[in-house]
Amino acid sequence: MKWLAVGVLAALALSAAPRAHADYYIIYPDEIDLGELEVEHNGDASFDHRPANNGAQTETLDFGTGLTPWWHSELEVLLDRAAGPYQPDMVDGLVSENTFLLTEPGEYWADAAIYAEYGQSLTTGNRAGPNEVTFGPLFQKDIGRTTHTVNLLLTRQLGPDQTTQGLDFSYAWQSRWNLWAPLSPAIEIYGGTGILGQVPRIARQQLLVGPVAVGQLGLSALGLGHAGKIKYEIGWLFGATTASPQGTLRWRLELEIPF
Repeated sequence: MKWLAVGVLAALALSAAPRAHADYYIIYPDEIDLGELEVEHNGDASFDHRPANNGAQTETLDFGTGLTPWWHSELEVLLDRAAGPYQPDMVDGLVSENTFLLTEPGEYWADAAIYAEYGQSLTTGNRAGPNEVTFGPLFQKDIGRTTHTVNLLLTRQLGPDQTTQGLDFSYAWQSRWNLWAPLSPAIEIYGGTGILGQVPRIARQQLLVGPVAVGQLGLSALGLGHAGKIKYEIGWLFGATTASPQGTLRWRLELEIPF
């Protein structure tokens, strides 16, 4: 059953792949959250002295849970503002996100999962955007007190409002030192090559690098109950190419409640 579901979603992705917005957060292959309700808020805001590259912002509100011990599913509402002056804030889309764990944690050299999502655009008129399918592998490896996570994703646009055709490749990397559960330092890298077969030189690709603080606290430690926890991530990403914003603030806040 697991491989049938993965195969169907893989076929959709390859038949249909770049996101209209940047996703500056890590997808963890082992976060299945079976028996827990997850409410999550992700966001990023970009800053640049060049007006055309300044002011982009993305925010999401996600609700998810583990449907099986190997399948985590989320429903996401996406809010977006494009870079440049006088851009409006828009409810941009509704996204179904799914992570399929392929290995038991620690079973092989690295933990592996497949990620698949479908994004339905909610914009219309002259601001109408494409629908999108995103698909790709996730890997995670513990080395001593450090954890290293890699996302390799392909995205394809769908529908009459496509602005590109073909597969867009993006990647994300996090190396975290598990120093202390409430606060651990990490380094993250986010990049994108653009459409495969039309990859520009590196200076024209998106590439951001920066430090991130990662932590979690039990609700009981905050006096908010006897079960559940709050997770957070906050960091600053520096643009490493001329095509990237000079600085991007990214954040994540997640509430997990057992049921």
